[in-house]
Amino acid sequence: MAKNASDKSYDVAIIGAGIVGCSTAFYLARRGIRVAVFDRGPIAGEQSSRAWGFIRKQGRHPAEIPLAAEASLLWDEITEEFGFDSTRRVKSGILMPAETTEDEALVEASYLDAQKHNLTSEILDSKRLTQKLPELSGNWRCALYTPDDGHGDPEASTRTFARAAQAAGAELFSDQAVTGFIRVNGRVSGIRTERGEQYCDKVVVASGIGSRKFLTKLGYNLPIQIIRSSVGRTSTTKPFTEIAMWAPTTAYRPRPDGSFIIGNGYRNAGTNYDLTLEAFTNLRYFLPALRQNQGLLRLGLGQDTIRSFKDLLPGIGKYKPLPEPATNLRKVKQNFAEFRALFPHISDLVLVESWAGRIDLTPDLIPVIDRLPGNWNVLAACGFSGHGFALGPIVGKQVSQWIIDGTPSLDLTRFKCSRFADGDFELIKAA
Repeated sequence: MAKNASDKSYDVAIIGAGIVGCSTAFYLARRGIRVAVFDRGPIAGEQSSRAWGFIRKQGRHPAEIPLAAEASLLWDEITEEFGFDSTRRVKSGILMPAETTEDEALVEASYLDAQKHNLTSEILDSKRLTQKLPELSGNWRCALYTPDDGHGDPEASTRTFARAAQAAGAELFSDQAVTGFIRVNGRVSGIRTERGEQYCDKVVVASGIGSRKFLTKLGYNLPIQIIRSSVGRTSTTKPFTEIAMWAPTTAYRPRPDGSFIIGNGYRNAGTNYDLTLEAFTNLRYFLPALRQNQGLLRLGLGQDTIRSFKDLLPGIGKYKPLPEPATNLRKVKQNFAEFRALFPHISDLVLVESWAGRIDLTPDLIPVIDRLPGNWNVLAACGFSGHGFALGPIVGKQVSQWIIDGTPSLDLTRFKCSRFADGDFELIKAA
């Protein structure tokens, strides 16, 4: 990856080299736009390499389903163009089984949303669930299953988009933090990095957990909070399924080598929320969501609490990559134990790795994809709330259309920046 920006100007500068930033660069460069991507760390260095890897339409906020459906088609195109190893995309289906009547109600609600959008989702009774995955243990009432959902490799996919963007003419500058913006006559006309100034016509802010800080510099308060989710990886075993699962008390994604990525279940997520100064700034937006999702978030003080105070101090160090987030090893072990209970026949599996990832959370748990009010040549694509990996390619394509054609091909009204200040957003149970 390139390390130093040149003195030439660009049509578009993108802040953030994750799946959204790199896919945006790819679709822009493929249409002849001069584009550069800047990141304070390596490509896919923070959030995009830490995702579960689900590529799903089921179980989403209804506003996201049209995006997810289009994204699924793009995942097919990218995998076909660049080969299986470019994304490791598997269309195996994803199971969401229900154990209790409350679980069943959640499954049925997700199924109704799927029907409204003509998805291939179906509800399997306990007999059909056993036929679909005979190795699965437990007493299940039913399961939601979408056969053309599946999973992929987050880091490999992001790097594929980065390489493809470069091949199409984009320039990528890793380990080069953006520190601010250049304004000419009140208009954003470029960015400042720790190595100098870079002029451009438009800016895309796609830096995940860092996005709020950049938008604040432009005078816009976007309510985004940072939470922390912990994940584990198992040793390998003889592969017996490609189907991924989001169960009540655990989740997993099979990998081609026979290992599994293990995450949180939908009933007991146990995600960590380190209170920061930003948390109090936008508390009024998040209180309803916190009440509605009690038990899914664990409030506390941690390294991000300290970081939020350090950010008040002057110095360029604040733009460097954040330290490795602390892993909630107790929660990872609990999720692994629940996974082992699902498949007792693979008792030889052990945990071999664990990590945590930060998530940029919005009050309604869906992203912001919009021009910035008052700065119409700045577009924000952030706040994906832990389920943005699958949406990355379609968001990149929509942003590129917005820049080149003047409008995206899909209706993105539900993702507008102003919905929080206007009170025009809907709370749902975390997904």
